Amino acid sequence: MAAIVGLLLGVLGIIAGATLGTQAAINAMVSRAFGSPVTAAAISFATGALLLIVMALALTRVQGIAPGWRDLPAWAFVSGGALGVVYLTTAIFLTPRIGAAATMGFVIAGQLLAGLAIDNFGFFGLSSIPLAPSRLLGAGLLLGGALILRFA
Repeated sequence: MAAIVGLLLGVLGIIAGATLGTQAAINAMVSRAFGSPVTAAAISFATGALLLIVMALALTRVQGIAPGWRDLPAWAFVSGGALGVVYLTTAIFLTPRIGAAATMGFVIAGQLLAGLAIDNFGFFGLSSIPLAPSRLLGAGLLLGGALILRFA
């Protein structure tokens, strides 16, 4: 049963990743129409924020959970959104220049490298998962794949 759950969670991750590649291409189209990757990112964030607010309010009400506003440090309220701005604007800028596949390859490589550091040091209250040669090899292969996508 655990193997099936693990497989389903992996499939869910692949689906989430596919939305990033699709989002980058759509946002590049919006950027061309408006002449600005920043404007395209703002439009994307505004529509996403509206949908998330509606979903958050509905789920909070259904689950009967009170938001824990006071449980977080102030930086946590803005850092996720600020990092999202960096990602989204960069993806919109890169996609028409190097292609969706290469952009996503480099994005995924960056996510993996950051994830390895976060795991290794246990940042943000997560349990520490030490670096192992096999994890470093996997990251190296992914980065190599991104480079092949870009320069092949």
